[in-house]
Amino acid sequence: MEDLLFYDIECFLHDTLVIFKNINNEVVRSFWSEDNEKFEDGNGFEQIEPFIKNKTLVGYNNYYYDDKMLVLMMRGLKPTDLHKFNDRLIAGDKCSDIKIPAWFKSLDCMQQIGVAHPSLKQIEGNMGMSIVESEVSFTIDRPLTEEEKQETFKYCSYDIQATIEIFKLRKHSYFDTKESLLKLYDNSKAARWNTTTISANILLDSPLPKWNRLQIPEDKWKHVDELPTPAYEMWKYAESDPTYKGTYSEEIFDCDIKFAFGGLHGENVNEHWFEDVKLLDVASMYPSIIINLNVLGRATNVYQSLKEERLKIKHVDKQKSDALKIVLNSVYGNLKNQYSLLFNPLASATVCIYGQMALFDLCRRLYHADYTLININTDGVAFKDNDPNSPLRNFMDYEIIWKQWEQDWNMTLELDEFDTWIQKDVNNYIAIKDGKVKVKGAETNKYHFNPDKGIHNYFANNDARIIQIALVEHIVNGTDIIDTLMNNLDKPILYQYILKAGGTYKGVFDEDGNRMNNVNRIFAVKQKYAGKKIYKVREDGGYCNFPDTPDYMLVWNEHVDDIEDFEKIVDLNHYYQIINKKLKHWQKGVMDYVHRI
Repeated sequence: MEDLLFYDIECFLHDTLVIFKNINNEVVRSFWSEDNEKFEDGNGFEQIEPFIKNKTLVGYNNYYYDDKMLVLMMRGLKPTDLHKFNDRLIAGDKCSDIKIPAWFKSLDCMQQIGVAHPSLKQIEGNMGMSIVESEVSFTIDRPLTEEEKQETFKYCSYDIQATIEIFKLRKHSYFDTKESLLKLYDNSKAARWNTTTISANILLDSPLPKWNRLQIPEDKWKHVDELPTPAYEMWKYAESDPTYKGTYSEEIFDCDIKFAFGGLHGENVNEHWFEDVKLLDVASMYPSIIINLNVLGRATNVYQSLKEERLKIKHVDKQKSDALKIVLNSVYGNLKNQYSLLFNPLASATVCIYGQMALFDLCRRLYHADYTLININTDGVAFKDNDPNSPLRNFMDYEIIWKQWEQDWNMTLELDEFDTWIQKDVNNYIAIKDGKVKVKGAETNKYHFNPDKGIHNYFANNDARIIQIALVEHIVNGTDIIDTLMNNLDKPILYQYILKAGGTYKGVFDEDGNRMNNVNRIFAVKQKYAGKKIYKVREDGGYCNFPDTPDYMLVWNEHVDDIEDFEKIVDLNHYYQIINKKLKHWQKGVMDYVHRI
C-alpha cells in the first residue's frame, strides 16, 4: 500500500474544497473552487486527475460520498452543480449514475468498521479528540469569506487527521488482510468489495442452489439422548418458515438452557462463582459442520482445502492465514445474506441446529460423568469437577468424553483452564488464569485497552470506561470503588460519555431548546459546574434522556485533555452509583468471591 493519499471534501453552494495529506498528516495538495466559469490557474480541479493517478486514496465513508464527488469535480462541474449532487448523496441517494473510473483506487476506513457504523465525529470523540463542529454553515447561499475558508480548511484538515489514525488502527486487522484476499481472488472489480463479498466469490462464481429442507443426518436427528422434543419441533418449523426466530428454554443439567437460531446458550442456575474451571471449545465449529454436511456442494472441497492450507501456514504466513480465516468464517454469515452468492437460509439453519445438537450432547456426557456445567455458549462449554475421586472417573473422565465426542461428531475440541470463573449470566463473565483476567460481555468488555493490539472501543462505544475498570477491579482484586475512581482522575477520557441521537430523532437539543452538535462529549459534574442538560428530541418534539447520563452535566467538545480542574468539577458520586447498581446484578456468588480474597 504505497503512495497513500488521505483526503476529505467540503461542499458549499458556491465553494468546494478537497485536501490531500500523506500518512504523516502533512498537507500535500489542496484544491478550492469558486463559482466561476473558469477555474483559477494552478488551482483548478482539472489538475486532480494527474495528481492522484497511481495513488491510493483513503477516506472515511468515501465509497458513498467523497469518491463520487471527486469524480464530478474532475469532470469540471461548477460548485453549484456539485452541491446538487452533494445534497442527493447526503439524503441517501446512491447516485449510481456517477461511474468510478477503472484507474481510480481508494480505500474506505468506514468499510466493515462495525455494526454501529459510527460517524467520524463519534470515533474522534471516543479517541478523546476535539469534536467541535465547524461554525461555517453548509447552508450559506453566497461565496465564503476568506475567514470562513480558513475555518473550513482547518475543519476538513482535522477530519483527515482522524482518518489517518483510524487507518493505522485498521491497517493490519482489515486492510492488509483484505489485500491478501484480493490476491486470492484476482479480479480488479473486487477492489471496492468488502471482505465478506470477496470471500463468497473466492468459493463460487454463481449462486449456491437453495435447499428446500433441513439436511440433518438421520443418525443424528432425534438420536441425541435427553434433547427435548420441543426443541426438535421448533427447529422443524424452520422448514416452512426459514425466517423463523423462535426459541425454547428448559432447565436441564442444572442449567437454564436456551435453544435458538443463534446457537445453544446456558448458565448454571445454582452458582455464580467457581474455581478450577475447564473450558472445551469446538475449534472452527461452523466451518467444520459446513464441511461435514457438504453444505457448499461443489465448493465444499475448495473450502476444505482452504481450511487445511490455513492450518499449514498459520504460524508461517500470518497475513495469508488471517485472510483464509475470513473466508472460512464468513461462509456461515453469508448463508443468511440475501445479497450473497452463498445465500441458503435452510442450510444456515441446518448448520446452527447441528451445532446445538453436538454441543448439547457434549454437555449431557459431562453432566452424567458428575461434572458441574457452568456456561454453555454456542461453540463451547465451561465446567468443573465435583469430585475428582468419584468412581465415575475410572471410565468417564472428561478427557475420555472429549475424545469419544470428537469421534462421534467429527469435530475437534480445544481446552482452556481457569483458576476462577465469576459469572453474571451466560453472556457476562470474568475468568482469571495465572493472574490474567479474561472478560466477556457488555458490562466488562471495555476493561482491557491496548490500541496497538487492536483492543479498544473506538469504533463502538467508549463511554465511561472507568465504570467497567472499577467493576472488574473490585470483583477480581477487591479494590475499593472509590480508590479506582480517585486514582484515575488524571485520565478524564475514562469518565466521558459520547452522545449521539439516532436517525429516528430530530436531533440533540439543550433544555432551552437550542440545537447542539450532532455528537457531543459530556461529563458528570457537580451541580455548580454544570451547564444545560442535553436531550435527544423526537420528531414530535418530545425530549428523551440519554440512558445512564447524569442530571448535572458539562458539555465539553474540545480535546478531552484540555479540560481544566477535572478532579475538582467531576461528580464521582454519579459513577459510584452506577458501578454499585451493576455490582448488584452480579449476584451473591460474586460477592462471595469478593469476601474470600
